[in-house]
Amino acid sequence: MAIEELKKVSIVSPRHADRRVLRAVNRLGMMEVIDLGEDLEDRGALEPCEATTEEADENLRKVEFILNLIHIFAPEETGFVKGLTPVPLVTTNAELNEVLDGYDLEETYRMASELDEVYRSSERIVGEIENEIAELEPFVDVPFDLAEFFGARRTRLFYGTIPRARLNLLAGDRAPWDRVAWEFCGSDGGSVRQAAAGERERVVFAAVRGDEEQVRRALDEVGFEEVALPRLKESVSERLSELRDNLGMYRQKVEEVAGQVRQLAGRRRFGEGRRPLTILKAYWLNTKERIAAYNRGMRGRWLHMISGYVRTRDIPRLISVMEQEFPESVITIDDPGRDEDVPVSISVPYVFRPMQLLVEMFGLPPYRSFDPTPFLQLNFYVFFGICFSDVCYGLMLVAFSAYLTSRTKDYRGVNNFARILLYGGISSIVFGALMGSWFGDLYKPEYLGANNPLLRLQQGLMVIDPMGKTILALIVALGLGVLNQFFGISLRMYGQIRQKDWIGAFSDGICWIVTLIGLLIVISKIFVTLPGRIYTTGVWLFWIGAAGLILTQGRGIRNPFGRIAAGVVSLYGIVGSYGITSFIGDTLSYCRLLALGLTTSIVAMAFNLMAGMLRDVPYVGIVLFVLILLIGHVFNFAISVLGAFVHSMRLIYVEFFGRFYETGARAFQPLGFDSPLCILKKTESEV
Repeated sequence: MAIEELKKVSIVSPRHADRRVLRAVNRLGMMEVIDLGEDLEDRGALEPCEATTEEADENLRKVEFILNLIHIFAPEETGFVKGLTPVPLVTTNAELNEVLDGYDLEETYRMASELDEVYRSSERIVGEIENEIAELEPFVDVPFDLAEFFGARRTRLFYGTIPRARLNLLAGDRAPWDRVAWEFCGSDGGSVRQAAAGERERVVFAAVRGDEEQVRRALDEVGFEEVALPRLKESVSERLSELRDNLGMYRQKVEEVAGQVRQLAGRRRFGEGRRPLTILKAYWLNTKERIAAYNRGMRGRWLHMISGYVRTRDIPRLISVMEQEFPESVITIDDPGRDEDVPVSISVPYVFRPMQLLVEMFGLPPYRSFDPTPFLQLNFYVFFGICFSDVCYGLMLVAFSAYLTSRTKDYRGVNNFARILLYGGISSIVFGALMGSWFGDLYKPEYLGANNPLLRLQQGLMVIDPMGKTILALIVALGLGVLNQFFGISLRMYGQIRQKDWIGAFSDGICWIVTLIGLLIVISKIFVTLPGRIYTTGVWLFWIGAAGLILTQGRGIRNPFGRIAAGVVSLYGIVGSYGITSFIGDTLSYCRLLALGLTTSIVAMAFNLMAGMLRDVPYVGIVLFVLILLIGHVFNFAISVLGAFVHSMRLIYVEFFGRFYETGARAFQPLGFDSPLCILKKTESEV
């Protein structure tokens, strides 16, 4: 239950065996290969390795192309587990070899390329046809042939709309209307003719070409808006009929492509069509990583050298395989240097492993620090249980998470999350019983009758009623906050003692604990009567601790006056490792434990009240009662479990981790096939 010890391992092998050595290291999945070009100071006759990834890149491009095409027409159906989070595909060496030997990637890519070409061209033409149809549809009822409209040589025709209220301006013998002819084309009702305000009439005007400019100005004066007609050799209706026929033909081509792609996605020779492609993608990604690892090594005329980090527990297995398969190779093992960027691998017992997910989400600790995972077990589940405190909701969460856990055994990340919910559900049952919440107050006689079993259980197990004794419940929540703050400071001391930083452990740990204990005693006198001796002890503890902080918090400053000034302001929390304001603010944050616990119960009680009001409705009352309870409590369950998880996590990340935890390390990533995309499940003989 700690950060695993890593060793720096170097493997020197004959140059003719360099690729086979890398394949063996990749198969074992134990070594993170580092760049020797940066690490090796005296290279001697060694030079960097240079291998190309062109083949892997090309095959990855083809696989991605096929998968993208399949996704267009046959999107992957995500089950319940995949709907929560992406999960890797689990395969075996037998299936991997079968896919590599039997799947014709070139033929599949050729077929996919042809289908994609037909699809893309058909989609482009369909788009063009739909655009042209959209442009022509407003003119489908134009009562004349467009070829004649544009074919007039001596006259200029204007087609557009004019406000009906201005039609009287067209009458008379004044210029230029005495030389203009017009004809109404029907009342305005089309989509393109609704741009102007008010009712408009469609009109076509004819004028001699020499009078074109004068007529255009006159038309503008009467509010005429010209509509640009499409230039067609046939009528609009004939063109639309032709376009719709072509549209149907090209849509049929797209549907034919879709059918063939769906067949490609559903081939059963290697399982579903997407499965072998995913395995191939994982294989070629791993191949590319293996080549990159090879290029991180160095080579000479006769030998090849790679170096990297290996967990101490894996070294015997690595040495055994190397001695058996490559007896001519030489392996050296050293401790990592103090200044090296050593990756971090955390080993946690199965029972405690779920909480490792939260640590990884926040960030990994430095290699020479300590793993905080064991120290989160109690406080997180206590916080979650109080926030979600309801026995029946806890039972629902246990049932849901137990099902999820059974379905995700091969997917470590999702399985850890499911088990966090499982343990949180158990905690919710415990705190729900202690706080007397069973679907809110569904145990009451007005809902389930007098002396019902739920009521007897509630009365027999309840210790504190947060609704009736809110102040006491608030004090308990704040007390948990104080204890958690002291726990965080103690862990800071623990980390500094591990580093043999005795001054830091004293000044950032003991001094703060003494100061804060004194502060709590002094403040408590405001609310309760304290014996004079206890109050005096608190005052002395505060000033002794404060003096220690003033003298030590600015210990990195050379100037003595600056050191004292930094120590003084550190009490407030501007500089230094902590602060009184931080302590007060963080402690008050634990009020959310009471707030969320009450919210869960109050919302549940509200749904119970609504359901109870409908129960006496004739004929359908009992149905409405059950329906409101079902819908309401499922809704409350969903939002409450989310709130409990998020706020419990916040109390850990901000108010707890902020006291002692430092991140910045990178995860240990050994060279191997396993990835978030695909996991290679090995048999006992292959391990």
